[in-house]
Amino acid sequence: MTGIRVILVVSDLHAGHPDADVPAFLEFLEACDSLDDGTLVLLGDIFDLWRRRNAPLLVEHSDIVDRLARPGGLDVRYLVGNHDYALLAIAARNAGRGPFPVERRLILEEGGRTNLFLHGYELEVHGALEPFSVEAYETLASRLCAIGDLGGAVTGRIFDLYARGLDISGKREALMRPAHERASLDAAEAIAHSPARFLLLGMAIDDRLVYGHTHRPSVSDDGLTANPGAWVDDGGEHGTYLRIDGDAVALRRFGRDPFP
Repeated sequence: MTGIRVILVVSDLHAGHPDADVPAFLEFLEACDSLDDGTLVLLGDIFDLWRRRNAPLLVEHSDIVDRLARPGGLDVRYLVGNHDYALLAIAARNAGRGPFPVERRLILEEGGRTNLFLHGYELEVHGALEPFSVEAYETLASRLCAIGDLGGAVTGRIFDLYARGLDISGKREALMRPAHERASLDAAEAIAHSPARFLLLGMAIDDRLVYGHTHRPSVSDDGLTANPGAWVDDGGEHGTYLRIDGDAVALRRFGRDPFP
């Protein structure tokens, strides 16, 4: 397949989670080899570093790393999520030298439209966790990437430490539920589809917001708010991605809809 210039967007594989559909995701990356021009944007939580020690998990899923490091004609851009936030510090420690950029957010101009890409945990913080700040949540996310294999007990302790003195007590359990059961993500989605996003995220009114985190694939009627969904089977639809071609954005299900 030649002469195609597209932006493909995926999010939330959570490799390391028992329900992550890693085989299908690898098939998706293999299909991306057929494109000789374009950009692949990963919106974070591709690896679930809250769940396991970082290096062993990345070694276990080195086939994903290798695929992303050898993308053929695609330009790969990796944005960190809350579950792989440690990759940002790792990239900074290595002075940004690596197979692809690792960033917190990304702006791309395509088809005369400015596209803002980010993972989307910011929306949940603004919508449901204030007065917890985005900066405090990012510190928390970084700490949770360091819990290793000790699991839930340490995770719970860290949440307790950050909840002390803040009005998020009682929300720890809700944050650990599957995405489709979390009422806090309803608040995140409300902000994503509201003009409030312009101020909270630093957007112009005609910018497109592309975010993940909620595991809820969608494209708004005006095409200015889009979510590629997830690749972990936690009760909702999974195996979806976005295709941005010029100023058009479409939600696709890999293996069901024509690729790309």
